[in-house]
Parts: sequence; structure tokens; C-alpha cells
Amino acid sequence: MARRDHSDLTLAVIHFQTPELLERCLESLRSAAPRGRIIVVDTGEQEPLPDEWAPSHPGVELLREANHSYSAAVNAALRRCRTVRFAQMNADVVVRPETFDDLAAALEASGAAMAGPLARDGRGRLQRNGLPYRWHQWRAHKSGGWHYAPWLSGCLQYLRCNAVERVGGMDTTLRFYNEDMEWCLRLRSVGERCALVDSEIVHLGGSSTSASSLPLIEGLRGGYLLSRRYRGPFVRGLHRWAVMALAAVLAVAARLPEQRLAYRQVALMLWRRDVDESPFGATLGSQNSHFLQGAMLSKATLPETTLREPKLPETKRPGVSFQESSLQESSMHDGAAK
Repeated sequence: MARRDHSDLTLAVIHFQTPELLERCLESLRSAAPRGRIIVVDTGEQEPLPDEWAPSHPGVELLREANHSYSAAVNAALRRCRTVRFAQMNADVVVRPETFDDLAAALEASGAAMAGPLARDGRGRLQRNGLPYRWHQWRAHKSGGWHYAPWLSGCLQYLRCNAVERVGGMDTTLRFYNEDMEWCLRLRSVGERCALVDSEIVHLGGSSTSASSLPLIEGLRGGYLLSRRYRGPFVRGLHRWAVMALAAVLAVAARLPEQRLAYRQVALMLWRRDVDESPFGATLGSQNSHFLQGAMLSKATLPETTLREPKLPETKRPGVSFQESSLQESSMHDGAAK
């Protein structure tokens, strides 16, 4: 297969305070997408890339964004995209020379809106994304080509921009975790598909993840939001009770007092069906004081649960238009990434 120069591709590399890994990532991109447009979205708070970084990296654009969310960082680059293909990836990913050739070929052969590779960690093991995803990884590998999957890992997602026009950019209300899955589910809701490709990359994973409890709390909140938006009453009800029960247990059993308070608030929010507020503040490096204060001040105990789940009202998908989140420079106010 003839190599492509990928002049039709804009690459968004989302970076947070891992400059050594970023250098490895960019080195791999030079051979994999020699004419692709590369935008590094730097979201560093305490340690942003220095001013002299950009002049020393010709051919790479540097975009500085607040550390609001991974989604906001992706959308900031997407608004500057002028090509027919767009890829977003973590700065701790190392691609192979054939990675984007393989993804482009699979996208065209499958008719999918999005393609993603098989990610392995630094020890060569397949990335862990749960048992259902492992089955799709196995199917993709056995196919020797590509396999339709319900969603794709957000460490590297390769898209057709005309598909993004239909659904908009990533959802910035999902501050940490779940934004990759939500994007895929939104594409599927308009009839598009996702293809997992038998082409391997290395994803170190977790290299810029906070050690606090907030990412886990946000992950539980965001996971339930996806069920509320895209699943039927039975599944979202079961999900709500399961997460609420887990949070109630951890509100007692978690090791640190601040973790117990946070989990208490998660349980209370789920009981009240008020899960639209994130535990993060203005950035991923700050806390939402209202979220934690509610857990601290509330003396209420959770009522005994039953298996009955009242029908929840329909919830709209995030109102993110393509004009707001991709090709237009002037609209949506976003922050950046983890």
C-alpha cells in the first residue's frame, strides 16, 4: 500500500505537563503524518510549556488553553481545523509510521465516521477499557483489518469532519472521563459508525492524571449521565442504583475524610437525580466548593432503596453545534485538558 502524506489531516495533541512524553509523541508523528497539520494544545497550569518551546518546534502550532477539560482542549483545536480529516490524541501516545495510513484506509473501507487503533501500554499489554471493549479489541485483531465497535478509546480518535459537522465537538460538561464514549454514542445516534482498527500504538496512560479522588467521582457522575442520555429506563435506573449504592458504601469506607465527603455528595446527588454539577471547579486543578460543601453540610441519610425506578424525563444531548465546536473561531467558550 502506497504511503500517504496526510495533508488532509489536522492532528490535535492534548498536553498537560509531560514535556518529555510530548517530544516522543511528536517525533513519531513526523514520520506517520509528514504533511499533517499538528496543533499542540497545552493545558499546563503550574508548568506550562515555556515561551521558547514553539520557535524550537517548526511545523508545530502551539495553542494555550485553560485546563478546563479534555473535551474543551479538543474543541479548541477542532475550531481551527480546515481539513477534511481530524484526529485528537493524548501527548503520551506514540504512533507507528503506518498508523494513520491504516486508520485512513479503514475509515474509507468501513464507511465509518471514526476510526481508532489498538492501544498497548508501556509493557505491551492491551489497554484496559473493560471486558466488553476487550472483546472488540480481540475481534479487531482477529479480523486483521477493522471491526465495528460501539465506541473507541479517546487516546487517539481519527474522524471525518463531515461527520463531526452532524453532531458537533466533544461534550465539555464531561470534565474527566466518558467524553470519548459520549462522542461515539452521539455519532451513532445519527446513524454513523465507529471502526476499531488492527493497528497498534503505545499509550502510556495516566501520566497526567491527578491522584485526587475527583477524577473518579467525575467518572461515576459522567458514566451515569451517558446512561441517562442514551439508555432506556431500565438500564439507566439500574445504573443509578448501582452507582448510588457504591458511593454510599465509599462514603463510609473511603480512607480519607475528603474522599468520604465527596462520595457522600455523589450518593446524595444520585438520590436527588441532580447530577449535572461536576466536582471540579473552573479548572481540573480546582475543586467545586459547592459540591463538597453540600456533602459536608448535609446530615441527611439515604432512604432505604428498592428496585423500583420511576421513569426519568428525557434529557437532551449536549447542545454543541459544529459551528460552535469545530470550524468557527469565535463562539464557544472552552477551557482545556487533563
